Amino acid sequence: MKHTLFLFLICCGSLLSCQQIQEEDLSQLNGYWEIKKVEKSNGKELQYKFNETVDYLKIEGEKGIRKKLKPTLEGKYITIGAIETFTITKEEEKFVFHYQTEMDEWEETLLELNENSFQVKNNRDITYTYQRFKGYLDGTE
Repeated sequence: MKHTLFLFLICCGSLLSCQQIQEEDLSQLNGYWEIKKVEKSNGKELQYKFNETVDYLKIEGEKGIRKKLKPTLEGKYITIGAIETFTITKEEEKFVFHYQTEMDEWEETLLELNENSFQVKNNRDITYTYQRFKGYLDGTE
C-alpha cells in the first residue's frame, strides 16, 4: 500500500510539473533555429552536430512564416528556397501548425517549447528537435 501511494504521488507530481504551452509562449518561437535531432517513426534517430542551414520563424497572432537560411561567417544570412507560410490552431490542448505550399500540405504539432528549444511532430510521425541558433563566430544570433 505504501509503495502504491508513493508511486501515485510521484506520477501526480510529474504531471503537475509538466506545464502546457500557452498562446503567449508562442512568441518564443520567433528567431533563428537549427535542427539538433530527428526521430523517425521507425525509431531511428539522427543527431545533427552541424547544420549548413537554419530556420527563421516569425509569428504574429495565428499566422507565421518559416524560411530556410544559410548563415555566412560574416554574420549575414542568405535565403534559400521559398518562404513557407503557416497558420496556428489550438487543437485538443496542443498547438498545430498548418502549412500549405504549391507542392505540399502538412501539419506539425508543437510538443515542447522554451526559449532555447522546441520540438514538433509532423503528420508523417517524424519528430524534430530544434535549438536556438547562435552565430558561428561570437555565439550571437
